[in-house]
Amino acid sequence: MFASMKRRARSFFSGKWPGKVRTLLPLLAGLLLCGFALAAAGRRVASVETDIRRQANPVEVVVASVPIPEGETFSVENLAKKAVPSSGTGQRNVPASDFELLLGARAKTAIDPGEPVLWTDVEEPYDADAFSGNVLPGMRALTLGVDITSSFAGLLRPGDRVDLLVERSGTNRDDWVRNIKVIAVDRDHNRLAHPSDKEETATATLMVTPGEGSRIARATGKLHWFLRNPGDNAAVYPGRTANPAPSREVEVWKGGVKVPPILATRETVE
Repeated sequence: MFASMKRRARSFFSGKWPGKVRTLLPLLAGLLLCGFALAAAGRRVASVETDIRRQANPVEVVVASVPIPEGETFSVENLAKKAVPSSGTGQRNVPASDFELLLGARAKTAIDPGEPVLWTDVEEPYDADAFSGNVLPGMRALTLGVDITSSFAGLLRPGDRVDLLVERSGTNRDDWVRNIKVIAVDRDHNRLAHPSDKEETATATLMVTPGEGSRIARATGKLHWFLRNPGDNAAVYPGRTANPAPSREVEVWKGGVKVPPILATRETVE
């Protein structure tokens, strides 16, 4: 009897095993596909959770509280602050912290109620007022071309102050023009101006005296730019001393006779 059972078991494992493997293959494939689907679903759930957390962290921007027609002045009556998802804002949105900056400016385009106010919707002052009004009496505006180096990698802003070192070709004498105010960078010249999307700055406009403008315009060599702290009014950098003025020989007369300078010094000391 035991011999018969052994023969049957041996026959089951030897003859029917390939068939059982073929039966289990679809089941194994289904399990693998199910695992892949669960992993993809987990990634999707994590992405949705990230979006929800981002939307749950709103930021306040300036919006129109009533219809604002083109050319109307912004005021507390037609502007409001509204919290919106941070994912729906960009650099062109006016943050609530800059609400006061819009007051008194004018709308360049019509804005519907509840719509965010963008910096591109604000009429720049140079569209309404003459830029020449920013030049003080007795001063002159001088525009110079700048590159990535002289504009300090695009960090130069209206209101900054610079020193200019003017090289004179063919001479050993360089000319310093110090504490010059920058009144415009490209077309930006006021507090409403925000950095544009341009990668490089093309021009900088300085407010100079006629004499300073003449010295800069006559530059025959390279023009070096140095950015300074707006509160630094020192003409010479701390720790440096200006070149001493040349001494003059003083004539000394004694008893109607001119005394040589060396003798006069010796007698005076004695």
